[in-house]
Amino acid sequence: MDLVDYLRALRKHWVLVVLSVLLGGGAGFGTYATSAPVYRADCLMFVSMYDTGNAALLMQGSMFAQQRVQSYTSVLESPKVLEPVIRDLGLDTTPRALAEHVGSNAPLGTVLVEVTVDESSPQLAADVANSVAKHFGTAVTELEQATPETVSPVRITVLRPAEVRSDPIAPDLAKALALGLLAGAVLGTGLAVLREVLDTTVKTLTTISDLGAPALGSVPSGAGGERPELVVEGSRSPQSEALRQIRANLQFADVDHPPRLVVVTSALPGEGKSTTAVNLALTSATAGLRTILVEGDLRLPRVADYLGVEDSAGLTTVLAGRADLDDVLQPYGDTGLSVLAAGPIPLNPAALLGSRHMSELLQRLRDRADLVVVDSPPLLPVADAAVLARQADGAVVVVKHAKTTREHLARGLERLRAVDATVLGGVLTMVPTKTSEYSCAYEYGYGYQPATPDDAEHVLLER
Repeated sequence: MDLVDYLRALRKHWVLVVLSVLLGGGAGFGTYATSAPVYRADCLMFVSMYDTGNAALLMQGSMFAQQRVQSYTSVLESPKVLEPVIRDLGLDTTPRALAEHVGSNAPLGTVLVEVTVDESSPQLAADVANSVAKHFGTAVTELEQATPETVSPVRITVLRPAEVRSDPIAPDLAKALALGLLAGAVLGTGLAVLREVLDTTVKTLTTISDLGAPALGSVPSGAGGERPELVVEGSRSPQSEALRQIRANLQFADVDHPPRLVVVTSALPGEGKSTTAVNLALTSATAGLRTILVEGDLRLPRVADYLGVEDSAGLTTVLAGRADLDDVLQPYGDTGLSVLAAGPIPLNPAALLGSRHMSELLQRLRDRADLVVVDSPPLLPVADAAVLARQADGAVVVVKHAKTTREHLARGLERLRAVDATVLGGVLTMVPTKTSEYSCAYEYGYGYQPATPDDAEHVLLER
């Protein structure tokens, strides 16, 4: 993923990011509200050598003190200092536990030692700090004595005793909120990117091309409804323009042999193949091409319902020899489109579609039309579409935006290639208007021209 992909993921899952930030802020505030206050007291000490009156010895002593003072910070937190502190103050703890509340610091190049104590009570913090300073001096004096009879050359002087401070150093509301919000933002961003990475659905034409199918175009989502809206001659809606572009791209799929018999299918049901087939046929017919739309889905036919034509007789009637083609081929208004409905549903659709009679019928349809569009069942559940595609000039695979997975599309294309069928390309349907390339064109001035009241049908591309 590049930067644009990350930004797209954040934009798509912005609700998740915002919720994570709010939860992080809430967690930060909750931590602040439930945390016990912590008070700090500090004490500053000075390490020096006894003045002997000799300048050279005094200089050596100063350097000696600076070297030793770094070691004294460890003495501060040792049991030698903390055990007497516990006894003096009557604390119910151990030197190791008390050491976790005691800190020390000795800046380089100085002979200063600072001790800090963090406790739940401001008075206790000050008492422990002063007691540590007191017993620290005693411990250092004992450690620096060469023998019990000699005097220690090191002297510890308390420059600033600890004071009681009523303002706690923790918890810090601003810090807790900042950390919570930051953690929420990081978590939300990570979840958004993770969801995008784990999402294997097809969202771009590039994905279709990467899987080996030419990208014929994408169709913006329509208004929806129980029945699909159909392409109207002269309409300039984004859906109509997209279909006209797809029809043009389809004609150039094979320049030397433009496809005249096209099977429209999809990997799985519910991806818009029937609607695309109907609107593609209408687009071709309104462009002046002699077009025939064949309902080749003999398992769940939809074309007759979409167009409102008679479906009691049709493809299966002709294949069974009960009627002639001209008797069941129905014109659709004055669009120039002829429709061959499915007819009665047979017991074995795959065998009927793969029969010699079906092959001969398809040839008759090809001879009398500029373009024959066959709506077929989906590829993965049944073999009907592959059987039809092998007899056609090629197949158009419909892919529903953000629903069809790359795996399903790849398997569907493999089904077509397994029978040596030509894949003319893929069409991405139900693309959100904001992400469609047509939205920019209409904002520029090629806006939607609504149909007149005399038009019986409108535009839609998905059910």
